[in-house]
Amino acid sequence: MTNQARRYNTIAVERLSVKHGFTKRFIRQCISGDRTSQTADTIKKDYKELVSKITESTK
Repeated sequence: MTNQARRYNTIAVERLSVKHGFTKRFIRQCISGDRTSQTADTIKKDYKELVSKITESTK
């Protein structure tokens, strides 16, 4: 069994990085669940909302 690389929406990751002032790596760690804090939970919630908006606008 091989581990597949997770792909995250690059636009959303970039915008969250700017909004919250953290590195893109930290944002991806929050989204994947590697980081557990209140900030990480907020970033994960913001990511889901942002991706939803992006996918709606591209339809």
